[in-house]
Amino acid sequence: MSTVTVANSLLPSLALVGMLGFRHGFDADHIAVIDGMTRARQLHHSYWTSRLVGMQFALGHSAVILLASALLFGQSAALPQWLDGLGLVISCGFLLLIAVSNLNHALLADDGAPRPVGPFAAALFRLTGRQLPPALVGMAFALSFDALAQAAFFASRGSQFSGLSTVVLMAAVFGLGMTVADAANGALLNWFASRSDRLARQASRFSSGFIAVIALLAAGAGIVREFEIGFAQLWDNLGIWVGIGLVSFTSLVYMARITLQKARLHRAAGPLRG
Repeated sequence: MSTVTVANSLLPSLALVGMLGFRHGFDADHIAVIDGMTRARQLHHSYWTSRLVGMQFALGHSAVILLASALLFGQSAALPQWLDGLGLVISCGFLLLIAVSNLNHALLADDGAPRPVGPFAAALFRLTGRQLPPALVGMAFALSFDALAQAAFFASRGSQFSGLSTVVLMAAVFGLGMTVADAANGALLNWFASRSDRLARQASRFSSGFIAVIALLAAGAGIVREFEIGFAQLWDNLGIWVGIGLVSFTSLVYMARITLQKARLHRAAGPLRG
């Protein structure tokens, strides 16, 4: 098979893989954990690093898939089904930690500053705040059946083209698509939340509470998906629309919140100007 023929056959596959990666980046658990860790960095006043959470998460996630794809190349072993349970435990565990730490701030903080109460809350902030690199969380999220099944698919496709180099290329393109989606979501949430916080002190508590609700909903959906076949099929069929809907809903909530805060500031400034 000539190089031109291989390239012509591979390009459509790479385009499809890139779209699959972009769609994977819009998984509800990706969105929720990226939003949660972005918020945690804002509460720690790490405003620059909060912008990079989505990109760092996706790079860690992609690195595991790429490594697994290379290791699975030429292997015929099937993935163990217990990876489904492991992935659920990892994703729900992080989402619940994020929810609890954000609820702690939303309910207890009164000045917009983080106030961990006791060793348990302090540990939560260490896990979800700036001390735990998002790339490591992304790597942990890749230890699931869905993610490693993608790696197995790339490994199997390598034998149809030019070997290991094709496997690596497909995994890299998949990671690129996912990085675009996750980085954009993280940057968008960072912009909305930080802008809202600057307009009103109490908005900090609102942002934390809203992110906690999103994390709880994502964790709940993951648990129901694991045990209800009908819900799992519906969730899979909806695909990227679930993630796009979640990002759109979050954006609309923040835009409404910012508009309301601006209106309140305008009304408060009216008597002063008079």
